[in-house]
Amino acid sequence: MRVLHVVPSLAARTGGPATFVIESARALAPLGIESTVFTTTIAGPAGAPASPAQPAGDPPPAAGLDVRRYPLGRPSRFVRAPALGKALRGHVADFDVVHVHALYLYTTFAAGHAAARVGRPYVVAPHGALDPWIRRRGRARKAVSDLLWQRRVLERAAALHVTTSGEGRALADVAPAVRRFVVPCGIHADEFAVAAGGERFRDRFLDGASGPVVVNVGRLSAKKRLDVLIRAVALARARADVRLVVVGPDDENLTPPLRELAASLGIATAVTFTGPLYGQDLLAALGAARVWALPSAAENFAIAAVEAMAAGVPAIISDEMDIAPDVASARAGLVCKAAPEPLGEAILQLIEDEPLHVRLADAGRAFARRYDWSVVAPQLARMYEEIVEAA
Repeated sequence: MRVLHVVPSLAARTGGPATFVIESARALAPLGIESTVFTTTIAGPAGAPASPAQPAGDPPPAAGLDVRRYPLGRPSRFVRAPALGKALRGHVADFDVVHVHALYLYTTFAAGHAAARVGRPYVVAPHGALDPWIRRRGRARKAVSDLLWQRRVLERAAALHVTTSGEGRALADVAPAVRRFVVPCGIHADEFAVAAGGERFRDRFLDGASGPVVVNVGRLSAKKRLDVLIRAVALARARADVRLVVVGPDDENLTPPLRELAASLGIATAVTFTGPLYGQDLLAALGAARVWALPSAAENFAIAAVEAMAAGVPAIISDEMDIAPDVASARAGLVCKAAPEPLGEAILQLIEDEPLHVRLADAGRAFARRYDWSVVAPQLARMYEEIVEAA
């Protein structure tokens, strides 16, 4: 079987969709599924003010994959790439199924239109773009896109691919006649089994500080409500010498106001922004962590939280994240309201209650193994097979 992935960007700083495409292609190859990727040259998230429209490096696993990258046209805000559209029209019939990633962008329009034109089945993965919090942002522009083309692209899809049952519920009103598949994102659990280098990380970023560290990993974004996390850490510092480390790229230029907030709360020296870290550097950050926390308002999967669990770092997530019901039912982490007081108390629980910390570290590791690519890849393969058979 031949699968064509169409994704706006493969730049590492864009997070989830790029990682999913690359890692799924690698994981599916041993199952006899050949993957090709059509993408553009944009280097960051399309909607980020600081996103440069220029080539950027892919995550290392992209090496060796069949990746075809096409230059941007204007307006780059919608990731318009006329050469990609032409390539789709010329080659989409060469594939058995098309997997379209993201919404409200030219890549989605071009892929859906080209596939429908030649009768090729395609599946759309919104990657959280239809979460209620996300839908409220830029509502007028999105309404125009829905009216002109996106609703039609979604309604003609063979299926919608969601990563959690929570994400599926969030888009229950979207193309209701279209079949849903729930297939999670995958991780390489064994790569996080030993998060070494914590002392090295502390020496490099924290001046050797030995107190408990709260870590957040991911692209800095307004939806992640890092201001709430900073306020929670400020409250927790009344009882513990806790520090916060924020790891990830900042394409929305949020670091300056977040630094100002930390300074206004008297914890400027207790909050560190490292920028993006990968490989052994990321493992070192997790090795230094006592707690991993994310009070996000919208997150369809939160793969960084699952990676932290795989590393044995207990996680705290907001009850608004789509994976929260699964984490709560497995008792694999703490789920709380995204407000400073409950989040600060949850942080202190994991600092002060050693039996709870040990239990959640063990439960988190077991939970994370559900999402190892050895488990997820066969689910993804079955999705493609069922779509092709139905077509």
